[in-house]
Amino acid sequence: MSTLLMPARVAGDGPGPLSPRAAPTIFHARGLTKTYRTGEVEVRALQDVDLDIARGEFIVLLGPSGSGKSTLLNILGGLDVASTGEVVFDGTDLSAASDAELTAYRRRHVGFVFQFYNLIPSLSVRENVALVTDIVEHAMPVDEAIDRVGLTPRRDHFPAQLSGGEQ
Repeated sequence: MSTLLMPARVAGDGPGPLSPRAAPTIFHARGLTKTYRTGEVEVRALQDVDLDIARGEFIVLLGPSGSGKSTLLNILGGLDVASTGEVVFDGTDLSAASDAELTAYRRRHVGFVFQFYNLIPSLSVRENVALVTDIVEHAMPVDEAIDRVGLTPRRDHFPAQLSGGEQ
């Protein structure tokens, strides 16, 4: 099982590979291994992954199902911790961070779009978006967020009244 990390060019950098001078490293990971255990069954989701990501760099993760893509993203996003190895974000060692520090990191620096989202069916679009503003340090006004994604005319609708894309 292998996951391929492919750096894309930085906008305006022109054709060719990403230049190392483009930006300072924002993520630095070394020796990341993640092992899950269920009873006597052991699954190694990541094994000895090294990764550097420059500020502003666009990365594409490619690999077959079960190759560790989601596990890597969960570790980089502070939702999970590696079994071994080190993750440093902008000089902060996330692998040694407490739960409170990881929560602060996620609030300030991470945005997730999950494959399976969990909208609350009994709340309107506006109410679902408002829930997020309670956990973000510098939240955008609710109506501005709704307008930016083109849902202003549907802000009082419930999730079941929206298309999959609107949800």
